[in-house]
Amino acid sequence: MDHFISSAGLRLRYLCDRASIERLDTQRILDDLCEPDTRHALCGWFARVSLTDFDHVALATDRDTGRHVAMLAATNGDTPDGRYLDLRAAFVIDAVRGCKLMRRLLAFTISRISCLGEMPRIIAARTSVPACYRLLSMFSQTIPGAAVFPEPDAPTIDLGRAGLARQIARRAVPHLEYEAGTGTIKGARLTSATCFARTTGTDPQVNAMFERNLGGSDQMMVVVDLRGCEETIIDATTANLVRSRWRNPFAAMQSITASTVARISQRKPTLTA
Repeated sequence: MDHFISSAGLRLRYLCDRASIERLDTQRILDDLCEPDTRHALCGWFARVSLTDFDHVALATDRDTGRHVAMLAATNGDTPDGRYLDLRAAFVIDAVRGCKLMRRLLAFTISRISCLGEMPRIIAARTSVPACYRLLSMFSQTIPGAAVFPEPDAPTIDLGRAGLARQIARRAVPHLEYEAGTGTIKGARLTSATCFARTTGTDPQVNAMFERNLGGSDQMMVVVDLRGCEETIIDATTANLVRSRWRNPFAAMQSITASTVARISQRKPTLTA
């Protein structure tokens, strides 16, 4: 299946079958998304995986130039509490990092999955990158009744969500130690093919939580719990995010100069090894 939607200068594309994903130009996607600060991370991730490893791939491209400006990849997972969306990668070029593009792309993915089958009520990601946590946290804040685990500086731990995160961690990495209180998976970074580069801006509280709880080889199991949300509310919220418009998708909320907008609209040269 290959689904498109276009608005505000962007084209969103969702793919969920191997044949469609296999036809993607992986090298061009990598070339478009790589920037000096993210090149090492993206090249390393693309070298370890194939896009056909994933059940869901979503892309955002500039409608005029065709340049890819963001990508999301995810797989399906199962727990006793139901199916979950395992977010494995999210990339966005620096010039649109401060916009809501990644939340919009995530909402588009959820809405497409919902139309084709069962709506995801749980979203999870293993990450050592605070920006990935902030992406999921900000997404959860747009849906009434949604919550994210763990929470920075929370006075108490929600046992239900902590238990859900433990279930997902045990399914995803059964051989690794998991700390339920902090959501930390010990040593997960050494074996996990996940990558989240420049997905959002920074938040001091979130940064402090990661610094406090994660060692150099650890990852955090971040979980968005939508089980208590009405399906109609999730549908309406994701639809509103997908349809949202900006005055300029590259300049919104960033005060980007005209020269910068022109630069990111250019095709990038092919990277060499």
